[in-house]
Formats: sequence, C-alpha cells, structure tokens
Amino acid sequence: MKFAVQREDIHQAVSAVQRATATRVIQPILSNILIESVGPDTLKLSATDLDFGIQTTIPAKVLEEGRTTLSAKKLAEILSKLPTGREIEFEIEEAVQTARIQCGTALFDMRTLPADEFPVIRQIDEQGYLEVDGKAFIRAINQTAFAAASYDANNVLGGVFFQLNESGLEMAATDGSRLARRIETVSEGGVTPQMNVSAIIPAKALQEFLKLCASDISAQPVRLAIQDGQIAFRTPRFYVLSRLLDGQYPKYNQLIPVDNKIVAFANKKAFIDSLERTAVMANERTHIVKLSLDRNNMSLAAQTPDVGDSKDTLEVLYDGDALNIAFNYKYVIDALKVIESDDVRMETNGPLSPTIFRGKEENGYLCLVMPVQVK
Repeated sequence: MKFAVQREDIHQAVSAVQRATATRVIQPILSNILIESVGPDTLKLSATDLDFGIQTTIPAKVLEEGRTTLSAKKLAEILSKLPTGREIEFEIEEAVQTARIQCGTALFDMRTLPADEFPVIRQIDEQGYLEVDGKAFIRAINQTAFAAASYDANNVLGGVFFQLNESGLEMAATDGSRLARRIETVSEGGVTPQMNVSAIIPAKALQEFLKLCASDISAQPVRLAIQDGQIAFRTPRFYVLSRLLDGQYPKYNQLIPVDNKIVAFANKKAFIDSLERTAVMANERTHIVKLSLDRNNMSLAAQTPDVGDSKDTLEVLYDGDALNIAFNYKYVIDALKVIESDDVRMETNGPLSPTIFRGKEENGYLCLVMPVQVK
C-alpha cells in the first residue's frame, strides 16, 4: 500500500477516530487505527474498542491500494510534530509489517498489525435511518449526559434514556442522586419517519459524539439508526457506532414532584459565582454547601474541619418561610451551567425533598438534585 496525504487532513482524522481506541488494551489491534484505500483518491480511517467505533474519510493520492493498521497513539504523536501545510508519504511493506512515513527530511518506520485482525465495524443500511433536528439533539445531550452515573459504564444508570417519536425528543439521565431531563417538541418535518424508538445510550458515547460532531450537526438534521442493540450516527464527515445498554431504565418521571410549595428565583451567573466562591472551603470528600433562604436573600456556607469555613450571600426573589437546605455543590453547578436562560428557578418542598432547578422561562428542561442531610 502506498499513498500521499496532506498533513492537516490526516492529523485531524487520526485525532478524531483515536477517541474510539481502547484505553485498556486487551487486544493490541484495538489500540490501532485501520487505514484503507477507497478508490484512487480517498482513504477511510476507522477505530473501535468493540463497544464504540468511529469512521471518517479524507482525500489522498492513492498510488497502491491496500489496508493496514497503525498505532493510534504513536501515529498521532508523529503527525503532531510534522510541519503544517506539507504532504506526507506513506509506504506499507506488509511482508515485514512496517510502514515508512516520510515528510521532508523526517523519516519514521512504524510497526503495523495485519488489517485482517481489525474488528469489522458494522454498517447499518441507509433505509434504517431517522432524522432529528441537530440543534435539539445537541442541546439534549448537553443538558442530560452529565447526570449519568460514571461509576459503572455497563449499568443502565451509566446511560442516557433516549426516546424519539413524531411529537418530539425526550432524553434523561440519572445517577441516583440527581436527574436531568430534556423534552424537545419537534416541529412538523423535524423527525422522519414518524415512528417511536427508545434506547439507553452510553453517556460516554454521546459525549464523544458531541465533541466530534457538534460543528457538523448544529445546523442540520442528525441521521441515526437503532438496530440489534446498536445505534449508528451519520454526519457529513463521520460514521459513529455504539452499543446500547440493555435493561429497564428507572421510571424517572415518577420521581419528579409536580407541586413544589417553596420557590425562589436567582440570577444564574451570580448563583454559580457564589457557589464557586463558597465551595473553596467545602469538604473535598462530601462537597457540601449549605443554603439558607430567607426573604429575598440566600446565604451560602461551607466548612472543612481543621481548614476553615466560608460564607457568602446572594440576592434572590423569595418571600416564603426560612429554609435551610444542603447540597453537593458540584451537582447544583452542573445543573445551572446547562440552563440556557439568565435567571433560574429553584423549587422544593423542604430541606430533604427533591429540589428542581430549571430556567425561569425554560419549560423543556429540568434537573432534580437530592439534598443531603447535615447536622
């Protein structure tokens, strides 16, 4: 196999597909990128850890067709050191399992692994795809995936519940201590065809997809297909395939209180700033910040024994009885940061009741955070 390619093209492609390589390598081939020719002027690059896969294509001058695999980490490192705006020549000698990479005066010889050992990344037929508004999908991922459990990627709580039908998109995630839900009403023609699909998508896969494809899909529909325990996404530049999580997702809508009696409003930026200042003295193990609501005022306090304490106050819109409530401040900041309106609404029924954070004028999104009991 022999080809020449622009440094920027292959560097960007390798950096992208490298996200799917295995971090804990059981099979050495899973830390490699598959490079294969697709006609005289195109290369396809692929990577997978068996649960998650990425493919993309780039323009190239293919002098001898073929396929090979190279270490993703080492190839990315080499490409990052080469000068921009230059052409790179690759020549693969399969008989000795070596790839020679040349750019100007720089010359590298890399070991290859046989392409036949690389796992097949399944391709889902074109007729199996749905379309959903790209901007709505990006927003839903941003506002939910952070709330999924990070302690067990194979548990359903490590995923995001996804439901799509003719009326809209609903996505939700919970780790047992917090819950984020986004409901997007899609205008006519925003979802095709009209059918109901649901799945539990690994949060990590959605977050990687977002980093990879957000700029590709923000102004156009996302094409996705769910089939045989896997979900595929197609964008103009990438094909992304992920396994789905198997199991029964919690009936999260039953956990959301509908008639909270205690309601306060605050400026989002001021609330975040106050939390971050106060949290400097929060216990690094519990992350607890105490909030005290009184008429048009919120007091914040944190303490770490043998280190010190902190206090701050925040002007809010509140005319109810005094309330003392405590949270893992990180959960509250995570919720506030993805709310799109300038002012936020905090509502609860008491110091140990589920507390909802949402935009003052944003009905499609909410994040529920469970308070913590403190002495």
